[in-house]
Amino acid sequence: MEARKFYLDTVSRAFVASPDATIPAPPNLFFREDVEAIELYFLRPTGNAAAPYQYLNYGSNTVKLAVGLTAPAALQTSWTSASTTVTASITTLTNGGSGANEVQRLTFSNPPAMGSYALTLPGRILNSDIFTMSGAVCTLPNHGLLNGQLLQVGSIEVGSSPTSNPTYTNREWFVVNRTKDTFGLSFTDGGAAIGGGGSGAGASFVLEVVGDFSTAAITTPQIQWNATANDIQQAFVEAGISVNSQPQIIVTGDRFSGFTFTFANTQSNINFGAMTVAGSTLAAAPALQANLSFNTSEVQALISAGTTNNLRLEVEVAGSGRRQTFATACDISADIITSTSPSPLPTTTANSFNLSDGAGGVWTVTVDASGILTTAKQ
Repeated sequence: MEARKFYLDTVSRAFVASPDATIPAPPNLFFREDVEAIELYFLRPTGNAAAPYQYLNYGSNTVKLAVGLTAPAALQTSWTSASTTVTASITTLTNGGSGANEVQRLTFSNPPAMGSYALTLPGRILNSDIFTMSGAVCTLPNHGLLNGQLLQVGSIEVGSSPTSNPTYTNREWFVVNRTKDTFGLSFTDGGAAIGGGGSGAGASFVLEVVGDFSTAAITTPQIQWNATANDIQQAFVEAGISVNSQPQIIVTGDRFSGFTFTFANTQSNINFGAMTVAGSTLAAAPALQANLSFNTSEVQALISAGTTNNLRLEVEVAGSGRRQTFATACDISADIITSTSPSPLPTTTANSFNLSDGAGGVWTVTVDASGILTTAKQ
């Protein structure tokens, strides 16, 4: 069952409705025999309306929580720190390929409340026998490469004769002049493509690749814990995964349900390896947790006296020689279902029963197949 979450503004000493709003928390209603799982979150105002609070870790303080009128009727003095571990995982929902776009999903073990992370699109291997070259132009349908992207080439020979001209081994090249199905290779980012009568090395270049091309991994800038789908989409653009500044990975979702990445536009119909999470400092909100029982003689006494409305829910924090008190209103109600509640009346399959009328007479009550009741005095 879900815990009751209480958010406490450590500056105004007030209960607030949520970490995303500064409005006061509404009153709470508790029941006599309940045992409530409680989580306490301590907040510091930021002055930023979009994110009004940041979380504080109060795990080193002495914390008490009480519900009562002039004295505690329910009291909890022992708390444990909730885990702040956040594990980010990426799974592939759809493998890209002919007629299908790659779809991947990022989920968090707990909704992050602080920290940041980056996303890395791993390198790919493009077998040299699956594309063709003509002069300075390499043709590979739907290759998914981007201008400025680094390629590692096992061995490449450039010149009028591949056997008598320079050979470059295990060198990084830059993608230039990319279109959806073609690209060029250059010594520099944005430079002239080598090959085919190219720049400064003769008029009859030939280009021969031995082995495979492998693309370098691409990593986004750090992404904040509260990033939206649009923020993450822009992070991919900033990492260079864009064409004419337009995103090529479409992001939907949120940090609570997870983010979905759909490879689109020039990244359509291509099989990519699953992204990985890099440099994660993500953490969940620090909280103190405990179970609070209302099954006490003091609670029963309040109910018996009819003084269960406008009670106080009070949290006291002590640490560093200081004490802070937070209070809000609450009520306690008697349960209509209690541990001593009678069992339900037994079900009978008989179609008649006897009933006393309280005046000495006994009546037989009968029900027919249509549900019609008839009575007859014995």
